[in-house]
Amino acid sequence: MNRLEEALRRYDGKTTDGLAEISAAFGDRHSLLSELVGLATHEEALVSEAATWLIKAQLDNGARLTGPETEALLGRLDRVTPWQAQLHICQSVRHFDVPTQLAIDCVEWFEALLTSDRPFLRAWSMDALQELAQQNAELAQRTEMALAAAEQDPAASVRSRARRWRKRAKSR
Repeated sequence: MNRLEEALRRYDGKTTDGLAEISAAFGDRHSLLSELVGLATHEEALVSEAATWLIKAQLDNGARLTGPETEALLGRLDRVTPWQAQLHICQSVRHFDVPTQLAIDCVEWFEALLTSDRPFLRAWSMDALQELAQQNAELAQRTEMALAAAEQDPAASVRSRARRWRKRAKSR
């Protein structure tokens, strides 16, 4: 086990302060994103959650996944099983250049999350689908159905995210 994995194993699943410290401690490593991609599918839920949180934080701060890193992560989405890790992936899609050969697999994975018991996961999986449709126009009809369903969702957070997409679409 390497030092990064050891650090991620100490994540308590509650506070992100420790994750920010990990990011600061390991952030100068050229291989950080690649290592995190490998740990995103870790069999220990908290390690997977921590890794995906750090991926999202790195991407939000301007880092970019390489093509092979993106393919490695998206090619193993079925192994990202903790709901928090799934949420982080959904929230990070806007930073991905999704290869055409993986787009349908990604759509299917995000569509499966649309029926989650967790409203934020439903909202962000719909958001991820819309992001994918921005990259690949052939997905627009399929993702439109997800948007329409989200507009009728019982959870306000899901309806709100859907309204943001409608507003964005109208402003184009």
